[in-house]
Amino acid sequence: MIVIFMRIISLLFICLGLQGKDLGWPNWLGPNHDGSLDSFVLPVPPKAKEYGLTWTVKVGRGWASPVCDSTMLVLHDRDGENESLRALDCLTGKEKWRFSFRSDYQDSFGMEDGPRSTPAISGGLVISHGPQGLVHAVSAKDGTLSWKVDLAEKFSSPKGFFGRCSSPLVIDGKVVFDAGGPNAGMIALELNTGELAWASTSYGSDYSSAVPFETDSGLLVLSFMREGFLALHAKTGKEAFFEGFRSPISSSVNAASPIVAGNRVLLSSCYDVGAGLWDYRPNSVGVGLFKPNWKKKDVLDCHYSSPVAYGEFVFGFHGRQERSPVLRCMSLLDGEVKWEAPSMGAGNLIRVKDKLVVLSENGELIVAEASSERFRVLHRQQILGTGARAHFALANNRLFARDQRRLVCLRLDQFE
Repeated sequence: MIVIFMRIISLLFICLGLQGKDLGWPNWLGPNHDGSLDSFVLPVPPKAKEYGLTWTVKVGRGWASPVCDSTMLVLHDRDGENESLRALDCLTGKEKWRFSFRSDYQDSFGMEDGPRSTPAISGGLVISHGPQGLVHAVSAKDGTLSWKVDLAEKFSSPKGFFGRCSSPLVIDGKVVFDAGGPNAGMIALELNTGELAWASTSYGSDYSSAVPFETDSGLLVLSFMREGFLALHAKTGKEAFFEGFRSPISSSVNAASPIVAGNRVLLSSCYDVGAGLWDYRPNSVGVGLFKPNWKKKDVLDCHYSSPVAYGEFVFGFHGRQERSPVLRCMSLLDGEVKWEAPSMGAGNLIRVKDKLVVLSENGELIVAEASSERFRVLHRQQILGTGARAHFALANNRLFARDQRRLVCLRLDQFE
């Protein structure tokens, strides 16, 4: 109960701060690291109206999603043999700076040779992680290089099936990645220097990105490794918890991030894994353990898209990307499926207060109720072409999304 109370107080302070300041969408899964945004009331266009397109910018290859602070948007993409970090003005799309470097990554399966992981903006720096294992930290002000680390060279980070894909988590003055090397599974680099702060035991490399978890005894880093659920102390990298949770199929990946809902953590994957819920239970001195609550298959098997939680329920895409997955609502209490939406193909989603904002791979934006009772669409709008596989960002009364050809900015507040 103490942990739950402290997390509620922490969230209250965050929400109070957000009322006066938009923190942007500075990293993978947004400012709360869980795909949620409670600081913005999303207006829904009247019938026959649409959100207005503010600007469009051509983009290169890759599935990295855009991130932004209060004024600047950053995108990591690839054009020809070069990868670039580009900073754009949020209001106009005008380029502020560009940092480019040569990339020799080639996908072994002929999929995509651009970046997959999403950059992070923190402490005056932009941190990126490329599919070849190169980590760059550049100045958020002008794009000049601060430091770089080759994870493949320094930690033997494996290429895996589709290159490296762990989005940087900035926490406790460190940048945390899944390197997946034989002697360095999760690693933390000092944010200001790139020096190694700690490295954990390896549980195999995979495609899920880490998220933070607050406890009375300090911050934890939660990771969905290839072998299962791992929790590390953010300050030291010391292992706090591990439990196996993986596919019996060798050609498989875990790609969705752990989702924190109060003192509970949900993991979900395809390839005959399913979903699992763990409760964090502190003891009398505040040091706790994660206890499995339930594990079920075929209730919410997320492929690459991370689900979102709202109260006692979670919403996410169930099923393999290439097999027409479906959006579902599931109870956190027992894993019961509450509803299943008509198929819209694969996609990504975030929660904005009591609404779901969904972007399908076909480029359709859908606003729906975040309700456990039914799937009710409030607005539909085609905003991109096919191949919109990257996640998207919502901040500063605007939505930023990309496909394989362009990045668009939609204004969301003209109907208030």
